[in-house]
Amino acid sequence: MSDRISILSTENHCIDVEHLYTVEGYITLALTIKSGDFKGKSNFCFSKETLTHFIQSLKEMGTRLDGSSRIDDYDSDAYIYLEVNKLGHVVISGQLGGSHQEHSMKFKFSTDQTVLEELRQYLDSLVF
Repeated sequence: MSDRISILSTENHCIDVEHLYTVEGYITLALTIKSGDFKGKSNFCFSKETLTHFIQSLKEMGTRLDGSSRIDDYDSDAYIYLEVNKLGHVVISGQLGGSHQEHSMKFKFSTDQTVLEELRQYLDSLVF
């Protein structure tokens, strides 16, 4: 599998993920988010253990079409939050870049549930 993947790509929304490196059980990704007219890119770091729990949560959300999951960056207060709403759409929100950094971006948009499986498969490839 490629180290770079587009999880979601529409005219108004985009999630691109690139694996940068893994060191001592910590994975660092370059995450690019486009939400409307705004676009940001930042590194995002987490442990393999945290990622394993997040992957399991994504799998359960995709199966039940219910629930939510959050993953936090270890180096800042950046985070990604996914929630399946009552209509079965996935609401993706979060903060890209730390609030202490010169630039950061908060975002929120909804998409269909196929994003859950795309993201889960890519993240699975980083752990196993």
